[in-house]
Amino acid sequence: MYDENDFTAISKFLKLGVKITFRDPMGNNPVFETSFPNPRGGVVQIREKSLYDVERKLRALLNNDTPVKTKLAPFAYLGTNFRGLLYCTRGSNEFIVEETHNVFGSESKRIVRQADDFNQLLS
Repeated sequence: MYDENDFTAISKFLKLGVKITFRDPMGNNPVFETSFPNPRGGVVQIREKSLYDVERKLRALLNNDTPVKTKLAPFAYLGTNFRGLLYCTRGSNEFIVEETHNVFGSESKRIVRQADDFNQLLS
């Protein structure tokens, strides 16, 4: 199972209001991407093939060099061809996986899963 330290950087950034879009998480060409302003006035853009790589980049921004230990496949329950958004609601601090486009490519706003702890979204 996932350890509470596996995705600490991602959960911190989600709580700050950063959103992560992702596409095809279990397919051949997964994409996880986000962009947000930094304190110096620039924009940080991250586009990776796995959630672990996003975690590594965000840990680097926090100057945290603790390695990501687990190699489990997050979001296996979403299958292939999924397009969605990860975010955290302000106030209630609930982490949410939302479908942005359904299997047919039509826009959707369906909440797939929500949880109090980010790791509960992963499997």
